Amino acid sequence: MEVRGTVVVGRATEADLTVDDSAASRKHIEVSARGDAFVWRDLGSTNGTLLNGNRMLAGELKHGDRIQIGDSVLRFETEEVPEGPSDSKGGYFHDTIMESAGLGVRGETAERTTGLLDAVYQVIHEIATNYETCSLLDRILETTLGAIGAHRGAVFLAGPDLRLGPCPVCHQVHRMRDGVLTHAEAGEISISSTVAHRVLQDGECVLYQDTDKDKDFDQAESILALHIRSIVCVPLRAKHGNMGILYIDTDRKGKQYTQEDMLLAAAVGNSAGLALENAQMHHQLLEKQRMEQEIETAWTIQEGFLVKDWPEDEPRFEVYGETRPAKTVGGDFYDYVRLDENTVGLLIGDVSGKGVPAALTMAQSLAEFRLHARDYDSPAEVMRALNENLVKRSRRGLFCTLCYLRLNLETGEVICANAGHPPVVRIGRAGVSTFGDASGPPAGVLAGLEWEDTRQIIDPGDALLLYTDGIVEARRAVTLISNAESAAPQEYGLEGLCLLAATQYGAAPRTLVAAVQEDVRRYCAPEPPHDDCTMAALRYTRHA
Repeated sequence: MEVRGTVVVGRATEADLTVDDSAASRKHIEVSARGDAFVWRDLGSTNGTLLNGNRMLAGELKHGDRIQIGDSVLRFETEEVPEGPSDSKGGYFHDTIMESAGLGVRGETAERTTGLLDAVYQVIHEIATNYETCSLLDRILETTLGAIGAHRGAVFLAGPDLRLGPCPVCHQVHRMRDGVLTHAEAGEISISSTVAHRVLQDGECVLYQDTDKDKDFDQAESILALHIRSIVCVPLRAKHGNMGILYIDTDRKGKQYTQEDMLLAAAVGNSAGLALENAQMHHQLLEKQRMEQEIETAWTIQEGFLVKDWPEDEPRFEVYGETRPAKTVGGDFYDYVRLDENTVGLLIGDVSGKGVPAALTMAQSLAEFRLHARDYDSPAEVMRALNENLVKRSRRGLFCTLCYLRLNLETGEVICANAGHPPVVRIGRAGVSTFGDASGPPAGVLAGLEWEDTRQIIDPGDALLLYTDGIVEARRAVTLISNAESAAPQEYGLEGLCLLAATQYGAAPRTLVAAVQEDVRRYCAPEPPHDDCTMAALRYTRHA
């Protein structure tokens, strides 16, 4: 390629000469013709540039010079070109050579090399020993600014939208000035948006000096307004993208950061990005373990409050309930009460949300239900009392669907109140039907609400089935249709429940519940139901 004017060499497709090498920066070097001479300079590359085996930042090119970028070597040649009354020299990049072994780095002082290796080693050591994001950010600043003798610097982390922000743990920006670590609110620190954008968006390493001729920097209002003399800004590279930036600058006259300073910061930045990613993954693992522990605790709370000892040898009724939790424990619950010799009550409910808050709400609601069920003959009045209590103590928007029925063992009369819950399924000799539809919203939504009682007479042998939405909303696995598009998951539904229940007339409540659970499991196979599956059944026998 012939060099006329200025030629930019780099990995970017918009570069004048593209180098297909992972070690090359997007804009790596610039070569310019100045009269009969040709000069080059490094544009702040991450991995540096070698001229004839020596690491350099700029210089004049001679015939036969070899410029190495990563494993790629460009050979520069000149030849006489007639131009007007006199001859001038033309410059060419003759070819690109990919070498398996890079040329040795020469010309760096032992002190600089030692500082670089020590700084990188310290950050790599942090990867294996430090999973606390806050302390890790402080160590990155201490290590880098201390090694290059920097005036001031800060670490900004990038969010999913690539916007710079503070530390996600302490919600402040970690910064260092004159060797002193401090934390600050994000708005308290002013940095060059031009530089930060280039580093974060393009992944470049940037070195700015107030003698820089880069037009982007020369015209940047943020640099001019902040009176910045020199900037080093590098990305914190990780396996899955940039974690943020390490920003170093100074407003002191006579203070200029060097190419070597930027190379050191870039090396630390690469290791720091991996360290931060490891810390983030460690935090996610701990959070997962915490959630699993919370789920286990929630299930323990639930299990402790649910009825386990069901009445046996009752001549006029049979009753049984069961819950099968999904992967995440919800707030499903049920309860049975013997109110007097001729009256029994059955409750089922579902608290919104998951985990410990839902389990605690469930436990308190059960305790209050057992008190209110004895105070009020009307299930609707019980709903009203439960609603008022839940509204008063709810601070997280929790609410609860409820269905409560009372059966008179002498007359077969059922009184039911329903707060936003699925209706009751009645399994009789003549078939399956539903009753007791919701007469109001779930409890806990708003104070002062009222519900209505629904009455029905059932016959001896009839069974009543209460259930949560985990049963009717159980979904079949997604299937493929002829055009290879995914069909929407189908729900088990109330229809599926009634079809199965119709085959269970005369069955004991325990048998009925087991049959429904097995049918739902088979319907969802090979995946388990996505939500808790809870049921409570009451069969009226009247053999007294």
